[in-house]
Amino acid sequence: MDLKRKWLLTGGFGALLYGFGICCVIESAFYKHSGAPLWEWVVLGTVSLSILLTGTVLLIKAGILGQKLKSE
Repeated sequence: MDLKRKWLLTGGFGALLYGFGICCVIESAFYKHSGAPLWEWVVLGTVSLSILLTGTVLLIKAGILGQKLKSE
């Protein structure tokens, strides 16, 4: 896979995961304040934070790939 395609896919997928993770974190906060059982909002919050961080890492990796792409 060439560098530009890898950059585009990594950045796009990272942005998708980042946005989805933020939405899920907010939803778990709504669960918490609506009186849902402890395990529901804790599990949802943990999974959503891991999705959010995975998206962040992919966006950072896309930035690094973008710098490599500029230098070529």
